Amino acid sequence: MLKDYKIIIIFSVSFGILYVVRVLIIEFLKKLAKKTTTKLDDVIYKAIKLPSLLWIVIISVHVTLTFLDIPEKHYHLLTKMINTLLILSITIFLAHLSTKALKVYLEEKSLPTAGASLIFILINTIIYTVGILIILSNLNISITPIITTLGVGGLAVGLALKDTLSNIFSGLYILLEKRINIGDLIELENGRRGYVVNINWRTTTLKTLTNDTVIIPNEKLAQSIVLNYAKPVNITRISIEIPVSYNTDIDKLEKVVLDEVEKYSKEDDRLLLDPKPAFRFIPGFGDSSLNFTLYVSVSDYESGFAVQSELRKRIFKRLKAENIEIPYPQLDVHLKRQ
Repeated sequence: MLKDYKIIIIFSVSFGILYVVRVLIIEFLKKLAKKTTTKLDDVIYKAIKLPSLLWIVIISVHVTLTFLDIPEKHYHLLTKMINTLLILSITIFLAHLSTKALKVYLEEKSLPTAGASLIFILINTIIYTVGILIILSNLNISITPIITTLGVGGLAVGLALKDTLSNIFSGLYILLEKRINIGDLIELENGRRGYVVNINWRTTTLKTLTNDTVIIPNEKLAQSIVLNYAKPVNITRISIEIPVSYNTDIDKLEKVVLDEVEKYSKEDDRLLLDPKPAFRFIPGFGDSSLNFTLYVSVSDYESGFAVQSELRKRIFKRLKAENIEIPYPQLDVHLKRQ
């Protein structure tokens, strides 16, 4: 009588043991997911629930077959079919899990997911290719010629997608390094300057100060010398050159100019008093004037144009009111009589 229920008993015992192990693993992953802030373990926990049930069924069937008195030929055929099903299910699971986990990772790192479709395709292609090769090897099919063919084909595809892949990996480097962020004002070595409005996996888009759009391949951007006006902070220092007559009281001049800067800073918060403004006797003695330079800080690069213009107007008016002369360029010619 026991022999009649042998299959059911073996299957039930193996299934029960594996089911308990599955429950313990899932509970462990569930508790781990609650303790951590990242969503990656939540993805693993949710993704493994359903396929793990299929795996314990397949393994239980495999264990049951080892206790059955069936011809060896049939036994090997059945085990190969079961192993193929198990490998295929694991391959599908890993492909699905890797895509979801990568999406969650990109979202947590505030990286764009819209342009990452090619990366998802590459990852899935690699996983499915490896899975299929393992299945073929399990079926005693020689995979050496296939690997050789895939190697040659992969080289051809790599050469065909060289520029695309180069831009993608350069984009990944730019996004992960975070030296350039959306909203930063940058200047390239070719003189192009603009705000970064978008960084995706292939290109970076700039909006110039004249509202033009510049689209740069990430490979070119990664290889360029980039001046980032937003790093380490947005604050920018501007300079205003002030020429005055040689007859000027330079102590009074400094006091007047800095006083005007302080007054203007109270009306416009783009002009900053910290870092402290500096008034320097630079570039110094000119042909027809004493040349001073005022250095002040503004909140950001673009604000510097408006602040610089308004500050020049105020200083000019104040110098006139204080009777401080701004001389015209002049050349004294002395004639020597013979």
